Amino acid sequence: MKIVLASVPVRNRDIDFNLQTIIDYMKKYSGKADLILFGESVLQGFDCLCWNYEEDRQMAVELGADCILRVRGAAKECGIAVSFGFIEREGEVLYSSQIFIGKAGEIVNLFHRVSVGWKEYTRTDGHYREGEKFEKFQYEGKSFATGLCGDLWTDGRPEEMNRLGADVVLWPVWCDYCADEWNSTAKYEYVEQAALCGEKVLFVNPFCVDLDSGEEHAGVAAYFRNGAIEAELPVNDCGCLIVEV
Repeated sequence: MKIVLASVPVRNRDIDFNLQTIIDYMKKYSGKADLILFGESVLQGFDCLCWNYEEDRQMAVELGADCILRVRGAAKECGIAVSFGFIEREGEVLYSSQIFIGKAGEIVNLFHRVSVGWKEYTRTDGHYREGEKFEKFQYEGKSFATGLCGDLWTDGRPEEMNRLGADVVLWPVWCDYCADEWNSTAKYEYVEQAALCGEKVLFVNPFCVDLDSGEEHAGVAAYFRNGAIEAELPVNDCGCLIVEV
């Protein structure tokens, strides 16, 4: 199975821009790959929330929202599966979620982040919630499991993930390492952590463009296998890495 790890431009609080980016890259890799994986919260951008519930609920989207339906339609049109992160509203509850949509446009899996690091938990109430566990799901003859960012750094969670025995672990994140820190220390720490979670771990960090400050947050993508880097997209390179698993 060919999988695209997409570390591509994301703008905070700009759903229209981010949605178009997701669809454009699905079209670009139609017929060239089976799945395209985007990072955590790419639909709205990780820094899209202000911790005022009434405002945040407007930024979050439901599964039946037009933007989700458009991605499902693009998956069917392009014949490519897609997994991407978004802030989800389910009733009156908000989650940091990762959806996996199959090439026929069907929802294959919906994962709710299990660790609290996606929110300012000292400022939030019961409207902002986490999931309880990881789960394994099947697609095109492969088994997958998803963990979002800090999920796989939480005590006991890597072992929980490993016990699932998934063929491929998807690890979408949102990080802002500078190039020196990533290359000198951080990526080797991630390699070691990934080895605790499974044999094949696909890691992708969005390339965030902060329009307010003009700063770009370094993107990166990597295929970790058996405690080593099988392939990687260099830090600060906005683009895609194609791997075969």
